[in-house]
Formats: sequence, C-alpha cells, structure tokens
Amino acid sequence: MDLTTNTASDRLRRAGYRVTRQRLAVYEFLSRNDAHPTVEDIHSGVKGGLPKISVATVYKSVESLVDVGLVKPIYLGQAATRFDASTEEHAHFRCIACNQIADVTISQAPVSMDELNHCEIIGSTVEFYGFCASCRRHRLGLDPN
Repeated sequence: MDLTTNTASDRLRRAGYRVTRQRLAVYEFLSRNDAHPTVEDIHSGVKGGLPKISVATVYKSVESLVDVGLVKPIYLGQAATRFDASTEEHAHFRCIACNQIADVTISQAPVSMDELNHCEIIGSTVEFYGFCASCRRHRLGLDPN
C-alpha cells in the first residue's frame, strides 16, 4: 500500500467502514484520474483488476469515499454526477461541446467574507463553462477534423 491508500484505509476504518479491495481500487482509480469520471467510468476503469465488481458496488464505494471526505461529487448540470479525488478547494471548467471537465485554481474566494456575515460556509462550487481549446478551434474552422 502506498501513502494514499494508507490514508484512505485509516479514514474508512475510523468512520466505521470495512476496508475492501473494491473500495481501495475505486479510490486508487480516482486518485490517478483527473478526468472527473462518472460511476460508470469508474466501473470500466476498475473491472480489469476486479472483473466481478458491479456498478452497484462501485456506487456504494464512491458513496463511502465521499462520506469520509476522500472524494467530492461534482454536480455540473449534467445527468451523471462526476467525482473528484482532489479535495482542495478549486473550481471547474466544463466544455459545453464535449463535456470535458478541467480543474481551475482560484487564488481567492469569489466573494468577500464580509458579504456572508453570520453564515456558516460548508462548501462551494464554482463552474466556468464554454468551449475547450480543441472544440473552439473546431468551431472556428481551424481544426480540419
């Protein structure tokens, strides 16, 4: 086990979850993947090493990883929720043509904390959307494909 897997195992145990091969495989896949996959994408990615894993097991594994704070769900107006193992605060850019999602670093809060006086902030979601470089080139006729 590497440090990342050890951290995941510790958090799962402390929260009362069993540490299973399936949960660890899902976490390892998400940790190595920055494409913000759906449950179906995760299932496709882990079933090579765990051929009998079901979509339901992947869903439950992701749910437990979200519960212990190792993974964040991403709701960007799409039908399928996507997941991100990068739990630091950051925004996302979504291409409205190809649905690619990319992480965007934000150096400061988008609102002044004075504006939120007496509020308890438990999280935030910032989404930028438009056309990725590839889709933009295609739309402008600069990409022959």
